[in-house]
Amino acid sequence: MIGINDSNMYREIHDQHRHVADCLRLNADMMKKIAKEVKERNIKSVVLVGRGSSDHANLVGRYAFEMYTDMVATIAAPSVVTMYNGKVDYSHSLVIGISQCGQAQDVYEVLKRCDDQGGIAVSITNVRDCLMATLKEYYMNCECGEEKSFTACKSYLTQMTILLGLVAEISGDASLKEALEKAPSVIEKCYEIEEQVRAILPMYRNANQVYLYGRGLLNALANEAELKIIESAYLDARCYGSSDFYHGPISMTPRFMPNIFYVADTLTNQSTMDLHNKLRSEKQLYTTVVTNVKEYAEMADHSVVLPEECDGILGVYGCAIFSQLFACLLAIERGYNPDFPVGLSKVTVTR
Repeated sequence: MIGINDSNMYREIHDQHRHVADCLRLNADMMKKIAKEVKERNIKSVVLVGRGSSDHANLVGRYAFEMYTDMVATIAAPSVVTMYNGKVDYSHSLVIGISQCGQAQDVYEVLKRCDDQGGIAVSITNVRDCLMATLKEYYMNCECGEEKSFTACKSYLTQMTILLGLVAEISGDASLKEALEKAPSVIEKCYEIEEQVRAILPMYRNANQVYLYGRGLLNALANEAELKIIESAYLDARCYGSSDFYHGPISMTPRFMPNIFYVADTLTNQSTMDLHNKLRSEKQLYTTVVTNVKEYAEMADHSVVLPEECDGILGVYGCAIFSQLFACLLAIERGYNPDFPVGLSKVTVTR
């Protein structure tokens, strides 16, 4: 049976503070170059393209672009280009394609359409010698080295960081820049929550299903947590926006099922906790709250308390570390190897 000393996923989770610092530092000049052209051309729309964990990084990026800049951000449906030969015009857009391996044919085709039309096409990969890197003008690398675990952790976090760094450069927002400067040290502090994560595993070890809730930035993060739990621990995880859950899914909430609530964003915390309190009282749910606010932690059956500074953007980083550790340790607890999910390939090509 695999243990943490044998797990690439576990090791790679604990390297991420260094990689986040590296990807910001080594891509700084390219971010400035892209931001300069965006401003000079008065680009007002950004289209984000990816699959899997890369697209979950895009979800955080979408929020950040619209929070900190005056740009409208959308998530692309690559099949519009590759299957339907749609008439979409990217000539006045910033199009950012993300892929760990860089071989995503459909992401490349969207970038190529943008490039051919005269838009600003940016590719982000973790492998330099790849299809997407052939669009040479605007390329950034995750700078996190070979990812040996099939379950993407460090590539996800660095992809997200590069998007946030680009948003910071375009917007000039001092608070976002400060958060990114703090991110590596905050990530390193978050490794210390491991014993808290281990303490909640017994409730999830034999569960058949878990629901995940967050709002805004933390709903974006919950999509990635869902994937990590499914592919690593083979547990049916489903994420919901805490505001969307009232619009139908609440009627089917299973009783006594374990639930995880991400509550580390001052602007959306109350919304998520209102749902938490309602479900806990009416449905007798078992709840885990992941939060940097001790008051909220005391309202749940169990909690994982993040460092105090994990709020907003830094809350996304803290909740990401929790989710990765939870998925990895739960997989091992359930007798699975988190490094080799069944049916997955590190290079996944969709068209």
